Amino acid sequence: MELIDQTTVLTGVGFCPPALREHIIKGHPETGKKWLADLPALLKSAEKIWQLSLGACFPDASFNFVAPVTRADGSQAVLKCGLPTLALCNEIAALRHFNGQGAVKLLQADEEQGLFLLDKVEPGTLLETHTDPDYATRLAVELMQRLHKPLNTPGSFQTLADLFKGFDDLYQRFDGKTGPFPSVLIDHAQGISRELLDSQSAPVLLHGDLHYANILLSKANGAIAIDPKGFIGEPEYETPLPRLTPELTKKVLRRRLDVLIEMSGFDRERIIAWLFAKATLAAWWSFEDTGEISLPFLECAERVLEIGI
Repeated sequence: MELIDQTTVLTGVGFCPPALREHIIKGHPETGKKWLADLPALLKSAEKIWQLSLGACFPDASFNFVAPVTRADGSQAVLKCGLPTLALCNEIAALRHFNGQGAVKLLQADEEQGLFLLDKVEPGTLLETHTDPDYATRLAVELMQRLHKPLNTPGSFQTLADLFKGFDDLYQRFDGKTGPFPSVLIDHAQGISRELLDSQSAPVLLHGDLHYANILLSKANGAIAIDPKGFIGEPEYETPLPRLTPELTKKVLRRRLDVLIEMSGFDRERIIAWLFAKATLAAWWSFEDTGEISLPFLECAERVLEIGI
């Protein structure tokens, strides 16, 4: 019997989506296979210990097993389960720090097992689907302001300096050159990132991956962030950018930045500089994962450059 069928039988519902299996095995060839084999028993254990009734895994889950659950008191929640990596443990730690202020509420967690239980956001609509871009931008800024509180102890969180070592990895990969990436773009992005890192304002704990598909609409709390990475750095880094589409022209992008800067009070040059550096670095990360250049990320970097740094 194949793993998908075993998961179906042992959980009573759903299965592990193919995209999730592929990502797990590709990223963790040995430990990933074992984790997938152990997943049905792990889910059954979580159901018993936390007194849950597990629903089917969300079909678009691609990096972690995520499914709706009903708790013993009848309330609805979401169970998330993944390989207990440093990244997953940092996500749990970040959720504890935010404590429901701007981010989804963490209800229970078992770091050793890579299991955690989250409050269910209702209706949970993605902010990127909102039809009014100005309103969506304002919600994103209000969310950032709720998230960005002083960090008393850094704990095990990485910093933005750690994050941007990715450019060093790129040069190392291609023997000091930039490989298939335009050298002018990569050199410029690394230089700008170094300037930004050396001149940051007071650091906070950042979400670390705040974009409009990681923000859900909540009846009770406005906008709520999910899937935090937890990096320490200045708030200006966090600026979310909408997904690139043909409709996101230079004029529309400039308008969204104008609204964001007006509401946040952030320095315009730093916002644009961070966006450019982030988009360029994301193109490298995508290449690391897939072996292919992500044209949307490079196009994003170029559009930001057109606005002007």
